[in-house]
Amino acid sequence: MQLTQYRTYYLAFLVILYFGFSINNAMAQDNRETAAQMVEIGDEIFNETLAIMEAREIYLTAVNMDGDNVRANYMAGVTTLQSIDKGAATEYFLAVLELDAEYSYDILYKIGKAYHFDYKFDDAINYYSRYKQKLAGTSKTPAPEFATADEVERKLYECEQGKIMVEFPEDVEIGNVGPEINSARADYAPVVNQDETLLIFTSRRRIGNLNPDVSSDNYPYEDIFVSTKNDSVWSEAQNIGQPINTLFHDSNVGLSKDGGTLFIYKDANGGDIFEAQLDATGQWSEPKPMGSPINTNYAETTVSLSPDGQTLFFASNREGGYGGLDLWLTHKNKKGEWDEPINLGEEINTAYNEDGPFIGYDGKTLYFSSAGGEGMGGYDIYRVTYDSLSSSWYAPENMGYPINTPDHDIYFVPTKDGKNAYYSSVRDDGYGDSDIYMLKVPDELHHKEQAIDPNVTLVVMVQNEEGASIDASLLLSQLDGSGRLSSFRRGLGEYSFISGKTEIVQYQMLVASAGYQSQQVTVYIPGIEKSSSTIEQSVTLVRKTANPRVARKPADTNKLRNIYFDYNKSVLKKEYAGMVTKAVAYLKANPANKILLTGHSDLVGAERYNINLSKNRANSVKKALVAKGIAASRIQTKGEGYKFPLASNDQEENGRELNRRVEFKVLR
Repeated sequence: MQLTQYRTYYLAFLVILYFGFSINNAMAQDNRETAAQMVEIGDEIFNETLAIMEAREIYLTAVNMDGDNVRANYMAGVTTLQSIDKGAATEYFLAVLELDAEYSYDILYKIGKAYHFDYKFDDAINYYSRYKQKLAGTSKTPAPEFATADEVERKLYECEQGKIMVEFPEDVEIGNVGPEINSARADYAPVVNQDETLLIFTSRRRIGNLNPDVSSDNYPYEDIFVSTKNDSVWSEAQNIGQPINTLFHDSNVGLSKDGGTLFIYKDANGGDIFEAQLDATGQWSEPKPMGSPINTNYAETTVSLSPDGQTLFFASNREGGYGGLDLWLTHKNKKGEWDEPINLGEEINTAYNEDGPFIGYDGKTLYFSSAGGEGMGGYDIYRVTYDSLSSSWYAPENMGYPINTPDHDIYFVPTKDGKNAYYSSVRDDGYGDSDIYMLKVPDELHHKEQAIDPNVTLVVMVQNEEGASIDASLLLSQLDGSGRLSSFRRGLGEYSFISGKTEIVQYQMLVASAGYQSQQVTVYIPGIEKSSSTIEQSVTLVRKTANPRVARKPADTNKLRNIYFDYNKSVLKKEYAGMVTKAVAYLKANPANKILLTGHSDLVGAERYNINLSKNRANSVKKALVAKGIAASRIQTKGEGYKFPLASNDQEENGRELNRRVEFKVLR
């Protein structure tokens, strides 16, 4: 059966079922039979055509008709987990667990994944851990389609990393480039020319595709599209056309710095790289395979050419790597031929996939994505610097949240001036599947040259209570949140920061590691003198314990105690409804009195941001009081930011958490 006929047939059948559903409702009849029929239709579409999103709509309808249908809930969760709204799968998997806990062997793992994508890391850890216990409690080897103990350990690690990264976010602006570029299908692998007036990317959209048919996965074939920028506005993307695109898969995977060579991936021979040249008339040549030693019988997926054209970075799963796709480089010899490729080594490559390399315009900063490393889930974007003095790479640095998410973030391409960067990501504000986003790169995220001469180098050594070196995430900024310095990992538990300031500067350094209590340390970095100098700082992290928290002491403000808030939140939590009721009762009993609500924050973040956040916290309490009948004129609010802490900001538990509060003060 042709796909178009197949869809037409089932869409017609779906209309009939909807009418039947309406009639059944009107006659108060049971809809279970109709829901079961819809599940059968969804299964057939899902299994035969792989039209996942079409099947999802049918499963969701079946759930609405019969919430007790286990198969409908399970498949609604499975298909939602493959959409951009992955976190929404939680409710369907939880329903399966309640209806039939043995329906799927890995239902606990799937619930964990859904919570993971929804940034609910503690809930995800709970269900991942329960699945891990289930694996440990059986001697049987789970079926190949189920997650292994090693995979669960990785997910647990990602959740711990996610908690840290979300707690210490980068202050960046990220925006979807818009409907002129993105479509309802997958759009990815952006590349831009030097002056950022040309954007080339890959799309699996139906409109504009050279092939009206679909691939074996029921999606349109990959085609390469192009857009130009005029007056800061991108034009509607157009198919780049022949000879670049064919009737089958064609994906751009790199662009030379001068914009004259386009690198293309084709899935022949296990996956090979082709290159096309731009002539003086603006026409692309017929793509030709790069040949040996770049292409092999293994997969070669993405490439990046150095600014001088003498070094090529690429991803491949060829033999000699550390697992999955690895990053490799090759140099051009005197004959103009590529030498035998060299693996970038275990500092960069992991047992998981590394892909999407881009060597910066400085010729020594490499951006790439990895499914391993210190990531929070899916592919995370990293950057790493080559040290020409030691002829080695520094350790990769995760670019942080919200640049990275629990889903795939990949194909990161900064512009020549360093102000913007384009990459592919899956986010809630997308138009469907992966979209292309633009990051406005703030000064503190610009790559800092290592060779500031003279300079002051701060070396930080992180260890645990036993004195063993441990890896951590470090954030170093001035007290107002500005002047952030980039960290470079020198080895296990050892990091460096480079300062070129001529005066002494006081910094706050946040140090966090999965499984340990985070610390905030004050660091004074002296100004540079005639020659370079190095200072050292040691930080010892204490493991998290399950000990109960110290009870909070109510402030002596006419028996109206403080209200506390979650990190970076101003939403009033339900647990403080009683305190609001108590404040209302006091004000009604004392009609001549007014109150002052003062909001406070912890030390994380810029001063201006925290003042606004603390004022919003005070206003949220005021709103709750007004909703219960207290005149707004009797309530004053102000925000103090982090000026008046109740406890040290060095620790989260019984430290920063006590500083995120609103205090009551009675005005007579």
